[in-house]
Amino acid sequence: MTTDHGAEREAELMFEILDSAHRCGRKITEPQIRIVGGEKAQPTLQKLLIGEYLSKVEKEDFPVFYTLTSKGLNLFGEMRKSQQVPKELRIHIIEKLNKAVTDIEIKPWEVMFHIVHVIGKTRPVTTGDIEAYFHHYFPSIKGISRASIYRNIKHLRMKGYIQCEKKTYTDQSQYRLSKKGEEVFYMTKADATRKLRTSEEWDNALKQIFNKITKEQKEDEKALFDTLDTVVPESVDKIQIIWVLYTRGSVYELKGDLDKAEETYLRMEGICEELEDTRGRAYALKGLGNVSFKKSKYAVAEQYYKRCWRIAEILQDTLLLSDVLNNVASCFYMNDDIDEALHMFEKALDLAESDTFRVASTLSNTGLCFARKEDLTKAKQLWEKSLRLYEELQETTEIKKVKSNLRKVDRKQKREYLEENYKRMLQTGTSEDIKKAYEELAEFKIDGLIKSTGVS
Repeated sequence: MTTDHGAEREAELMFEILDSAHRCGRKITEPQIRIVGGEKAQPTLQKLLIGEYLSKVEKEDFPVFYTLTSKGLNLFGEMRKSQQVPKELRIHIIEKLNKAVTDIEIKPWEVMFHIVHVIGKTRPVTTGDIEAYFHHYFPSIKGISRASIYRNIKHLRMKGYIQCEKKTYTDQSQYRLSKKGEEVFYMTKADATRKLRTSEEWDNALKQIFNKITKEQKEDEKALFDTLDTVVPESVDKIQIIWVLYTRGSVYELKGDLDKAEETYLRMEGICEELEDTRGRAYALKGLGNVSFKKSKYAVAEQYYKRCWRIAEILQDTLLLSDVLNNVASCFYMNDDIDEALHMFEKALDLAESDTFRVASTLSNTGLCFARKEDLTKAKQLWEKSLRLYEELQETTEIKKVKSNLRKVDRKQKREYLEENYKRMLQTGTSEDIKKAYEELAEFKIDGLIKSTGVS
């Protein structure tokens, strides 16, 4: 908790930032804030944002800046930007901000909201990223020990606000927001800190939202499948039913209802066996493999995919074979058999022919293998090729994924260079060389910490 004296000092710094913004046409940039506030600028800026005195503005191809809100502007009354704040008004504003500091300052029960905010901004983050965020920006509050952060993350996962991706090529568990968590993310900080003061209030306040989302999902699903049922004539034969089931299973899979997807694909496979429809059975097996993969049952998924593979070879269905080899390779990759995965991805690429999406996807996956093997140069080359193809297709989601991978490689290569340079200077450089190398490395790491938290 901030002491009265500490709150007064912070209120003075808040005033200086707001006054600078007022004098600069209601807006202030990040470098200007750092000049005014020094090392305390970021925590103070966060409180001004939470208190809704400043608003962050992000525009494409334009540096981030902060603008005074009506609440911030009202502190200065009728003053024009060119006028200097009179001493009496300055004291009045600081007193007002001083009273607000206690309400603005992050409290232990707000930790969960900030975890959601960090995950939502960065997408995804690791537990280490979350710890670094709190220790860098809010080091003095309670409830940010490693054990406390783990408890809060566990609660958020159990209640369905965040989801864990157990394995990536960096071998770290990462967290993403669920649909329910996104509802929290888009609440204003002031609104959240008023409403969500305890774990119980989190659940009670959002129960209505969660129920609404669930109801909407059920209504969408019912409408979809009522339509699928009504558009199929009663006289339709079983061959057509097979592909209706495939469509239904695919939609269940996309919506994340994996149990229903599995049930539908199994029913499809049964009809295919009855009719000896090998093509339909291949696609049913592929669907069952997808479901098992998404349930993290990689060994089961691999078996489904291999059965599909054998049929695809008999059918000489090149594109299906490319897909299933890609999927088998993904199973190998998730089970850490990187060399075998790489071999399969390369075979899948040969079969993808001129299908741009399949080529882009396979190049991206192959890049992951080389990244896991620490051949970052090769991984980067493959991801750059993949990115160009995704940009041709305007595949926004995939573009973001590949760009994220490329940024990670660039940062890792630069970090390795700076670390090696610092070690070299320690052995052979002058005092000035060592100082310069250290400052470059430290600046890079601090910049990385700020970017990883999504806080500007």
